[in-house]
Amino acid sequence: MTESLAIKLPPNVRPTAYELKLTPDLAHFTFAGEVDITIEVLSPTASITLNAIELDITGARLVTGSGPAVVGEATYDVSAETATIAFPSQIRPGPATLSLTFTGTLNDRLRGFYRSRYVDGDGLERYLASTQFEPTDARRALPCWDEPSLKAEFTVTLVVPSALAAISNMPEESVTEDDGTKTVRFATTPPMSTYLLAFAVGDMKCVEERSKSGTLMRIWATSGNEERGRYALDVSLRLLDYFNDYFGIPYPLPKLDHLAIPDFAAGAMENWGCITYREPTLLVDENSSSAGTRQLVAEIVSHEMAHMWFGDLVTMAWWNDLWLNESFASWMGDKAVDALYPEWDKWNQFLVDDTGRALRLDGLKNSHPIEQDVDDPAEIGQLFDAISYSKGASVIRMLEAYIGEDPFRAGINAYLQEHRHGNATTSDLWSSLAQASGQPVGEIMDSWTKQTGYPFIEIAVQRADGEATISATQQRFAYEAVMANENWEADDDTVWQVPLAVASRAHSRTATLMTDRRVTLPPLLGAGSGKTADDGWLKVNSEQTGFYRVKYPDAELERLASAVGSGELSTGDRLGLADDAFALCRAGMLPATDFLELARHYEGETSQAVWASVTDSLAALGNLLSGEPSHGAFQAYSRDLLAPIGASVGWRPVADEGHLQALLRANVLLALGSHGDTTTLSEASGKFSEYVEDPTAVPADLRRAVFTLAAKSGDASTYDAMWDVHGKTELQEEQVRLLAGLTQFEQPDLALETLNRSFTDRVRTHEAIGVIVRTAMSGKGRDIAWQFMRDNWDEVHRRYGEGGFGLMYLVETTSGFTTPDRLEEVQKFFTDNPTPAAERTVRQSLEKIRLNIAWLDKNRNSLSKWLLS
Repeated sequence: MTESLAIKLPPNVRPTAYELKLTPDLAHFTFAGEVDITIEVLSPTASITLNAIELDITGARLVTGSGPAVVGEATYDVSAETATIAFPSQIRPGPATLSLTFTGTLNDRLRGFYRSRYVDGDGLERYLASTQFEPTDARRALPCWDEPSLKAEFTVTLVVPSALAAISNMPEESVTEDDGTKTVRFATTPPMSTYLLAFAVGDMKCVEERSKSGTLMRIWATSGNEERGRYALDVSLRLLDYFNDYFGIPYPLPKLDHLAIPDFAAGAMENWGCITYREPTLLVDENSSSAGTRQLVAEIVSHEMAHMWFGDLVTMAWWNDLWLNESFASWMGDKAVDALYPEWDKWNQFLVDDTGRALRLDGLKNSHPIEQDVDDPAEIGQLFDAISYSKGASVIRMLEAYIGEDPFRAGINAYLQEHRHGNATTSDLWSSLAQASGQPVGEIMDSWTKQTGYPFIEIAVQRADGEATISATQQRFAYEAVMANENWEADDDTVWQVPLAVASRAHSRTATLMTDRRVTLPPLLGAGSGKTADDGWLKVNSEQTGFYRVKYPDAELERLASAVGSGELSTGDRLGLADDAFALCRAGMLPATDFLELARHYEGETSQAVWASVTDSLAALGNLLSGEPSHGAFQAYSRDLLAPIGASVGWRPVADEGHLQALLRANVLLALGSHGDTTTLSEASGKFSEYVEDPTAVPADLRRAVFTLAAKSGDASTYDAMWDVHGKTELQEEQVRLLAGLTQFEQPDLALETLNRSFTDRVRTHEAIGVIVRTAMSGKGRDIAWQFMRDNWDEVHRRYGEGGFGLMYLVETTSGFTTPDRLEEVQKFFTDNPTPAAERTVRQSLEKIRLNIAWLDKNRNSLSKWLLS
């Protein structure tokens, strides 16, 4: 949809400051509020419309400079999420103060101002209250102008029980005690958007330290858990130094709080000066946290801290530019982590976690551009996907590689300086980068942000007289090619400006900007020492810095496959070659058997990132073949492929081994067991028994694999033991690992029991999403999870609908189906049960089911013959 005033507020009034006072009641889950809003009336009006939903405005009055206060009356438009205050006479243009009193509910849906339940160290049930306002839920906590461009200053006062902590964006300015309660007034914020406002009230404590630049850094958690914030405290202090230097603008607030909230919808939220997190994305236990969790904490803290500049200091003007916030924070967050931990090989992990994820989603016809027009709040929620985060981050990485790190950084600094404390658009960023680099950045990048999808580059190679000449043709990559017969061509004439980076056995990396559908590159020459360019491999999209696929002629693919086996290709190129080949296989442009032949060349692979990509592809193939007679043979193929690396990593960690080795071991063993390796499954079952007796007997890095694989071969007694341990552990990270295992039992009654328990107090609201998703991904649990969702759709929609973060993930579980009957069933269900908050995801899931059916029709016979031969 294009912008309209149907959802946006009338432009006749603008806020400049909010004086907000809230009194939450954690016993009755309500709150009372007062707010004085300094406004500028821009044109004569007899009413003022602002955002409010699930609030009862009990009083309204307006004070202007031209007379006494006038009382207004509130009416509501629930569909538009607005309240209109009508006054008895027309208000003249000029400054005024709108004063409102209101009440609201501390809801249990993780939106707005909400309650979070937990059990303390003494086993007592406790509650705290916290906020989640992005994208459009500040209006559930106070009447406000809830649009990102309407920045204002906020002065927050919280009235809370004296024993509880109160935290907001700014430091405390004053605390007044009064008969068991305290009134905490916080300093006034700089101008900021409503969705960045935050506050929390509860029995929370912190660990703290001042940075080199004087910023107070604090990590908050429920009382008794605060020491688990030490790792995040150290990481955040180091990150602050890095960001202050990189951006050239010191962090502008006097303090930065990080809050671990027991119930939290997203992974984290970048509220300015008061970042909120799920507990497992902030807290690290010295004895029970895995290497993967430590990396996750560093990555998410880095992402959120990057937002303090890119998103908070400078904010998108409207939600169509959400990617300006999220893509940049994703890319910049990883850049900072790579600077702090270069041994983690972060950019090759980025190829799996971000670039690969985005390429998969953007290969669908039902994808969307990075810059997407949105209007309705439900539509805004759908933008929080792999396009706005991961595709945007990937094209930013591509741009930096093309124009150079120094010009890119100079452009970013100029952009932040010019727009600090204001709002900006994508074109503003391109303008700053173009001026710094001398490159036509806007022209190049518009082809990536304004157009849906991406190209695949089909190459032809002429080799003669020591030279190799590459001809390249681009067209849009689409998985729907699998539905065609031969020589599929995209049905659009989209052209991208593609930075083509090429490396070869005989030649260093070169780059060319491809601006037309077809281009012939300058010949690659030999590089001395007897090397010639006509007898060795060449790799297009060297190091996988570009956001596109590459399709090679058979002879060139064979050369590259040999280079994988000989170790001549870089890690990024080995990873990209396998990932591109699998994507082309899924699109019907490469026989599935060709991918399996290529994968055999990776038997000697040792890179964690490469194996993460390969095992993801094997898991996807296993899903497609799960109902086929050839599935057993495919499982055997996968076990044979993984056996050498499985034997190499083993079950026993080596003293002082690296971070990546721990990640590799966990991934490979989990993959081996998932493909039915009986030795691995038996070992996992034995280790779970050891864990039940003594949790320290199993290293934290192996627990997820152990729990998951023990469940796959487990029975009802194993199931009961796993739930028993889940009930006794108080570390959320461990609870999440155990829940992941509990979704993998293959007995239908146990799978259903886990799903039923996920909607009780035994499982947190945000973790129930993962339970349903993982059950559906387990193969045998897909049908059970689908039936559970349909049977409980009213509760699913109450919890996660209306723009909530979880609904898209739940709808996506249907995308694994592979039969026409299920396609018809899914289509009918969502026709009968419209889901505006996940409408695009419904279309994407239906498209994926059609693609699955077509892929099996195209590959079933040849693949079966190859696997069974």
